[in-house]
Formats: sequence, structure tokens, C-alpha cells
Amino acid sequence: MESKLTQQVDKYRAVFGRTGGVVLVFEGKAYGWKNRLRDPQHEQPGVLAIDEHGNRWLAKGGDSYHGADRWEQIIDQVK
Repeated sequence: MESKLTQQVDKYRAVFGRTGGVVLVFEGKAYGWKNRLRDPQHEQPGVLAIDEHGNRWLAKGGDSYHGADRWEQIIDQVK
């Protein structure tokens, strides 16, 4: 799945000419871009934000009406 997600994010950046910032993904579909990680209340809990280096954050807390409370970075643990 990760490679499909990466491909989708790369495609979104190419189609819309976006560099830097973060691509927003919800339910496996890229839908938006922000110049920087901000405004979690504008996104639903469960939204992923992925930067051009592959760093990822997940919108957490809150609800779908009021938006998320915060962004939490997803840290991959290599074993």
C-alpha cells in the first residue's frame, strides 16, 4: 500500500505543479495541498499529510464536523 500511496502523492504533485509543503490524503485518495503543515481543524481526523521527503503526519482528535485537534507525526520504526 505504501508504494501506491507514494505514487498517488507524487502524481498529485505533478498534476497540480506543487512542490514543498504537504499533500493531504483521506481514505487513500490525495485531495489537497498546503504550503506547510497547519490548521488541523480544517481537516477531518484520519487525514494524512505527506511532505516531499516522505514524512507523514496524521490528523487526530476532534470530529468530522469540527475538524481534528492536532497533527501527530508518524514515525516508522525499523526493526
